[in-house]
Amino acid sequence: MILDGAREAFREDPSRLAVVDDSGSSTWTGFMAEIGQAAADIGASPTGAPVEIRLPSGREFLTRFLAAAQLRRPACTLHADWAGPELEAATAAARSFRPVVPPAEDDDPVFCIGFTSGTSGRPKPFARRSMSWISSFEPAGEMFSIEAGDTVYLPGSLQHSHFLFGAVLGLNRGASVRMFERFDRAALAEELNGVSRGILYLVPTMLFTLDELDVDPLPGLHSLVISGAKMEPHHWQIARRLFPGASVSEIYGASELSFVTVNSGGSDRSDPGFVGPPFPGVEIEIRSDGDGPGLVFVRSPYLFDGYFDESGRQSPIGPDGFMTVGDVGVLGEEGLSIVGRASNMLITGGKNVHPEEVESRLVEHGSVSECVVLGLPDPRWGEEIVAFVVSSGEGAGPDAADLRDHLKQRIASYKVPKRWFTVEAIPRTRAGKTDRSPDRLLELATEI
Repeated sequence: MILDGAREAFREDPSRLAVVDDSGSSTWTGFMAEIGQAAADIGASPTGAPVEIRLPSGREFLTRFLAAAQLRRPACTLHADWAGPELEAATAAARSFRPVVPPAEDDDPVFCIGFTSGTSGRPKPFARRSMSWISSFEPAGEMFSIEAGDTVYLPGSLQHSHFLFGAVLGLNRGASVRMFERFDRAALAEELNGVSRGILYLVPTMLFTLDELDVDPLPGLHSLVISGAKMEPHHWQIARRLFPGASVSEIYGASELSFVTVNSGGSDRSDPGFVGPPFPGVEIEIRSDGDGPGLVFVRSPYLFDGYFDESGRQSPIGPDGFMTVGDVGVLGEEGLSIVGRASNMLITGGKNVHPEEVESRLVEHGSVSECVVLGLPDPRWGEEIVAFVVSSGEGAGPDAADLRDHLKQRIASYKVPKRWFTVEAIPRTRAGKTDRSPDRLLELATEI
């Protein structure tokens, strides 16, 4: 069902190129044969048990993902950069999944199990049904101008839903999909140099990194799709310089919500938090105690099916169909503006990091008695993760290299702080809570 649009789009000429990665390419006919073989290798499951995928980005990943959907079994996309404890927790949680309705009897089966970052360090699994993606294919394809014969370039990991969705959407629009095992800015720029009509998916950090190459403009792209973090003014400037022929779409959403808004107007406005008007089919409500900013609640056909673990399912979707992921915003005539997050979650390089998780792992180190982890504004990463630690008084004191090694054995590498500071004590608010003000902490800190 997830590829019904692709079958129609490639029906007249199934010999057209469908998927390309660093190892080779496949026509639509060849790709469908690969999916069929993968489905035979995986096998059906009357219980609808998940199919685990922990592979590099490329044809094999996408083939296995779509083969699972063909078997009506959810694909569980495990992240290649997770540390051992994270992977073990995610795998155990995914294996606990059981569909409420037998897959053979479900008109809209769960086809994907993804994960969000949890404050405890345990990846938080969630389920997504087929129609939550399928129903967005037409409006997204029209908005991003994806047509049969185009090429969709996906330089990011398919474990990231932004790139995985881009691959499946591209095929359903009859475009060929170019996947990369890893982000190589020089290789990507060289390949885009000869493009006549292409769509490029990126996160803002990738834009910044491409700009450092100082390459000539690449006019062959007609559409640029950005997600994962807020586009700052310098990102828009880079996009216009590098891709002068491309329309730029900045997507605001979340793993649980999928599309919420799309900003195609750039940053030429006084409101830096503006993320655009609602995506077609999305309803937004701001719920607050007064007339000011409030929690952003969303209702749409694109919402996920809920969280789950060994104890069962939990859905944050209210009886009215609305849910929130804790972002705070204001809704005006032109669209939505995000003014903050209700949680302490950080976004670095397009990836979510809960500082509480990193802090809980840091204090396991013998040299640290207390710590605070936060994000500082950074043009490349969006937020650069930094740590402020208080010495336990044991040994020679905190050492940055030692603390990095300690964390890399316990959490994904992108969650590890890039800069380290010591403080005599963690500052507190009048209420006795941790004062996470960067200015206050930096006043007291010494970099190590």
